[in-house]
Amino acid sequence: MEKRNATVAVVGAGDFIGGEIAKKFAAEGFDVFVGRRQGDKLKPLVAEIEAAGGTVLARSLDARKEDQMVKFLADADAHAPLEVCVFNIGANVNFPIVETTERVFRKVWEMGAIPASWPAARPHA
Repeated sequence: MEKRNATVAVVGAGDFIGGEIAKKFAAEGFDVFVGRRQGDKLKPLVAEIEAAGGTVLARSLDARKEDQMVKFLADADAHAPLEVCVFNIGANVNFPIVETTERVFRKVWEMGAIPASWPAARPHA
């Protein structure tokens, strides 16, 4: 693996898609910052990335809180230039979309759309 001077931030680095994305970027030589609401659940992901020779920094992170997002991304960028941010939050909605009310659909959409619009969440903007 060729080491890069670049960071990838994965918001919502869970047990499935987010974790796999983090592992792939780490395997490509990126330093990976991973965050999720239950940060203690990141330990197996951290162990796997480090065992494969990757660099990973993990923390608890609530993507609904702008101050936490701004700090997370600023810390990632300060570590090495932030090249990619993967916003992979989950809504934890466990019912079919056809049973979703307009209010619930709007709230789930806001969880993904609003943080992406924060100017401070784009260090290189």
